[in-house]
Amino acid sequence: MAGAADRAGEAHFERHVRPVLVKHCVACHGREMQEGELRLDSRRAMLQGGSRGPAILPGNADGSLLITAVRHAVDDLSMPPEAEPLSPESIEHLMRWINRGAVWTADVPLAETVPSERIEALRSEHWSFRPLALLQSQKRAATASGVVDRLIDAGLEAAGLQPSDSASREQLIRRATFDLTGLPPTPQEVDAFLKDDSTDAYAQLIERLLASEAYGERWGRHWLDLVRYADTAGDASDYPVPEAFQYRNYVIDSFNHDLPYDQFIREQLAGDLLTYRDEDERWRQVIATGYLAIARRIGVSPHTKKHVMLEDVIDNMGKTFLGLSLGCARCHDHKFDPVPTSDYYALYGIFDSSVFPHAGAEHKQRRADFVYRLETEELNKILGPHRAQLSPVLAEIDELRDQRKNVRERPDKKEEFDRLNDEIKSLWGKYTKIARSFPEVDIAYAVSEGNPHEAQVQRQGDPGIKREKVRRGFLQVLGGQTLPEGFAQSGRRELADWIVDPKNPLTARVMVNRIWHHHFGRGLVRTTSDFGLRGQSPSHPELLDYLARYFMEHDWSVKGMHRLIMRSQAYQRSSQPLAASEAIDPENVFLHRANRRRLSAEEFRDTVLAISGRLDRQPAGSHPFPHKRTFHYRQHEPFQENYQTDKRSIYLLQSRLRKIPFIDLFDGPDGNIPFPERRSTSTPLQSLYLMNAPFIHEQSLAVAERIIRETESDRSAIDWAYRWLFGRRATDEELVGIQNYLEKASRAIAAADKVNSEVDAEREKDPRRDAWAACVRSMFASNAFLYID
Repeated sequence: MAGAADRAGEAHFERHVRPVLVKHCVACHGREMQEGELRLDSRRAMLQGGSRGPAILPGNADGSLLITAVRHAVDDLSMPPEAEPLSPESIEHLMRWINRGAVWTADVPLAETVPSERIEALRSEHWSFRPLALLQSQKRAATASGVVDRLIDAGLEAAGLQPSDSASREQLIRRATFDLTGLPPTPQEVDAFLKDDSTDAYAQLIERLLASEAYGERWGRHWLDLVRYADTAGDASDYPVPEAFQYRNYVIDSFNHDLPYDQFIREQLAGDLLTYRDEDERWRQVIATGYLAIARRIGVSPHTKKHVMLEDVIDNMGKTFLGLSLGCARCHDHKFDPVPTSDYYALYGIFDSSVFPHAGAEHKQRRADFVYRLETEELNKILGPHRAQLSPVLAEIDELRDQRKNVRERPDKKEEFDRLNDEIKSLWGKYTKIARSFPEVDIAYAVSEGNPHEAQVQRQGDPGIKREKVRRGFLQVLGGQTLPEGFAQSGRRELADWIVDPKNPLTARVMVNRIWHHHFGRGLVRTTSDFGLRGQSPSHPELLDYLARYFMEHDWSVKGMHRLIMRSQAYQRSSQPLAASEAIDPENVFLHRANRRRLSAEEFRDTVLAISGRLDRQPAGSHPFPHKRTFHYRQHEPFQENYQTDKRSIYLLQSRLRKIPFIDLFDGPDGNIPFPERRSTSTPLQSLYLMNAPFIHEQSLAVAERIIRETESDRSAIDWAYRWLFGRRATDEELVGIQNYLEKASRAIAAADKVNSEVDAEREKDPRRDAWAACVRSMFASNAFLYID
């Protein structure tokens, strides 16, 4: 099983190194020809080297002959010969590859590929491509959750493991509430659950949490991690996309309304092509294709690099829905999974037959190809007069820019350059005034149908070197369906149907594994977005297939999967291990206990705001961007705003070039790459943040003021703090300890205030409040708050 660093190194090799070697090196240094007795088509051959010695020294790029050659640093050692050196970017990738150990994904020469017959063989050989297994009758139980437990208990018994006891009811309500809503239970909710001795109390708790609006916000965040959601385009200027929030809110609403997962997939891939009951449903489904539109744009001219954007689309679609990495097949047949290059371009043709919106960029600032709700004729009636006003101003700006470009580098034309700058600024003022007068109409960052066509294979992923055409279709290992010749639509709708076809064993397996991962802290398949040959096999294969079948047979209901999983005894176990079981299974692969987990960055922030009383629970709309028709960003002056809000963290502005410091510090996503699993690091910076960050100090003070306002004695105040922050009552020992601390801290703070009264005269003095604020800060930094048992 390769680690995360190994997989990252392999991905870098496949994407950035292998194509360079194949395109520029193996013709003269491969199987057929070995100039200088050197082969460069395998790692082993590179290390062996030729007449001048090894071609690479792993860990030492500067000392490697390969780098010396491609830099053209020595006259008689310039490669490629009689040609310009490789691009600086290509050389940088080669150096990075060597310095990181020269990872090579397989001991297979570059020119050799997996034979086509291997695809058919893997359909029966590899566990994830095989049809879902039927559960043996003797393993069935009275309830579906009973089946889950029976399958887990069988593994425990076979391994000689004793499961831990059940979690306390206080632990259970805290675990369930955070898992489903990302927020803590209130003391009143805990009391009600503890007092309810009915047999269905826990089942009713789950139903209440699933009915909460907070559920969609919590589980919508999991999905947005996968699809690398962001509110900006990601190009060199990171142009804002004010309409992106509609897709974010669509995801939240879909989880809250338990939209069947197969329909959820169909809408995101082809919502604009589906049937609909009314206009509102049609528009909602159009917004859903924002999944495709939010693919990251690259560089100062992303509109000229559609092939790069489509690689991101295809790779994310494969990992998200199928648990397969498809991006490697852009340049060559996949070296591990049964995905030939022809399959990649069969998918490429589908998406290349669609129109993606342009959010703006340095070299093409005006937005284009967004989807309007109104029909063209009606839209022109509303916007036509305003466009007519704007058009001549834009034409004049473009003409002046062309003139400015001609004199930019000429010192003798400085006065003319300055004059042109002033004129352009004046016209921009006129332009902005007209742009802001445009009537508001519904618009979506979504995809639409383009010119249907078959794609040509791009040699080594280079769109300038095209080879044979490939019929649009699906992966051969999953059925290999193709569109009819001359098909008049893109094929996105058909692709969605192929993905959710019950005969496709991957889609349901991948999703139920993701749901299991978020409840247990680890999936039955640990590599949640890699079900291919490099991924890990399931720890409980029968259970995985049972869950997948249950999912499909119960209308692809995500909420149904929560009920099934959370009602199991395995989910309700304590996180406290039995010593004997821990010795046998320290990683808890067999689930003899619950896995303790740390609050995510968003859970931490939202919980702190909830306890301070400052959390705004209302859903959010768009961010307060400047007017969308006045964007004017460059790579040296990119969009870098950061809008503050007390709403839940899912509604924070997610920029691609400017990370949210707190979210990044506590291992959150950044919107550039998918985050199928959150890491959980522990760093000194995290501790410093919890002690010193203005946010922590402000919220701790607000909590202290709330404690004093809502309680009448020290004992009730301490109990209030423990119940809100830790989800339980304080013990007698804790009551005495906190009381003693508050007394000492209050006296010390009062004395310090007296000494510093002249220096800090404007600050309101309240030693008791400040002592409580310090106490709350230490509680926020404690494991009892940060971790869920």
